[in-house]
Amino acid sequence: MLDLAPPPAAAGRAPDEATRGGASGRERLLAAAAAQFAAKGYVATSVRDIVNAAGVKAPALYYHFGSKEGLFLALALAREAMAKVEQYRDEALAEGGTAVARIRRLCRAHAAIRREYASLSWIVDQILSGPPEAAPAIDFRGLGCEWLRLFERLVEEGIAQGELRPCPASDLALALLGAVEIAARAEVFGICGQTPEDSLEGMLDLLLARAVPAADPDR
Repeated sequence: MLDLAPPPAAAGRAPDEATRGGASGRERLLAAAAAQFAAKGYVATSVRDIVNAAGVKAPALYYHFGSKEGLFLALALAREAMAKVEQYRDEALAEGGTAVARIRRLCRAHAAIRREYASLSWIVDQILSGPPEAAPAIDFRGLGCEWLRLFERLVEEGIAQGELRPCPASDLALALLGAVEIAARAEVFGICGQTPEDSLEGMLDLLLARAVPAADPDR
């Protein structure tokens, strides 16, 4: 299960970090934003509305979340997306089968998430390239590492069962995740002459052709 705890705090003390009634500035901002967004909607809610309701100053919001958008992500869309990630992952693995079959299904599930939450994916890229203190209270890096470890375990299982040739599991896992990323970006930029699904399958065929000792019956 993905840890939804905030990332490690930046050096120093956040503005208005003193607690009030046992709630930190971050917690009060989350509660206030949820109430304001529900009452007024995202667009009509201003940063001033949120910080006034939370009893903090604007720098506290920017310190913890980077922006109103970052605060919104921490509340709703990012958590919804991560719940869907777990759902798709579990469904992909529930059918069982060989390690190679599950690797293919897991790649397709990851690609489906990228398509369904394309705008969030680009926002997450921006968040990860920015300062840690500006990131929402969502462990996006932890999510990526969790996917990588899952692929590594499947590759290791495939090697142990003789389905895959011996190779560094982390290298093949990164290549598989890279195929998903490339297929998603090719669709966004319109540089692929085929559907994203076909593009992904083609890359998986190329990768697994080098890794599978015999013909792959599990496509």
